[in-house]
Amino acid sequence: MSVYGKDFAAFYSEKWDLWGARMLPFLSAVVAKEAPQAKTWLDLCCGAGSLLKIVGENGFQATGIDLSEHQVEHARRKAPGARVLAHDIRALELNQRFDIVTCMFDSLNYLVDEEDLFTAFSRAKSHLSDDGIFICDMNTYEGLKNQWCAMSVTHEPDLTLVIEASFDADTAIGRLLFTGFSRKRKHYQRFQEEHVERGYRPEEIERSLHHSGLIFRKYDGYSFGRPKKRSGRLLYVCKKNPPISIGGKIKA
Repeated sequence: MSVYGKDFAAFYSEKWDLWGARMLPFLSAVVAKEAPQAKTWLDLCCGAGSLLKIVGENGFQATGIDLSEHQVEHARRKAPGARVLAHDIRALELNQRFDIVTCMFDSLNYLVDEEDLFTAFSRAKSHLSDDGIFICDMNTYEGLKNQWCAMSVTHEPDLTLVIEASFDADTAIGRLLFTGFSRKRKHYQRFQEEHVERGYRPEEIERSLHHSGLIFRKYDGYSFGRPKKRSGRLLYVCKKNPPISIGGKIKA
């Protein structure tokens, strides 16, 4: 089953593409304080483009990357001034550096192998200007454990969406099964997608950040304050680890 196929991507873009607006006050404050001269912004896993739209409206040269071509189509319509490409962030090479790089709304949790997470962080760092900022948020093990064990039903005028969530505590893998029935004139068309995420523990996230050459501050991803002992989501503000001078020589 594909992820963010045509029908689900359309529903997501219209109803659920809200995380960019929710994150705006925090992101704006960080950028204003730490990168006031920033002009370029790369949004990894940009989804349907809500953050790209806001970024462009605030005067940044915006670029978005997403693996789903359907999401890319929505992002291009939502943020017509942005450059939006369909690409895997683990193999990204744009030959350009950006003042701000973001990857939001647990997109990185879709990378269920820690080596892939490290690769994604390394690719983000390689596209970051020397004084740039990389900001990302992720669901934690505790977050998926506490929230991904339920079933819900969403009703819209032209769509019914059944959401079945489960979490395996041994593997830290959470699964969301979306089954939708979308109205097509007089008939309903069924679609189904399974979304698989890994709930990472803080030490696992931070090990990958450290090994990729990034230093960071972390926050609770919901309150934007100090992280709690069992925060369900963590938010990281990262910069390149500065080189160390040893005996007159620079060690990266």
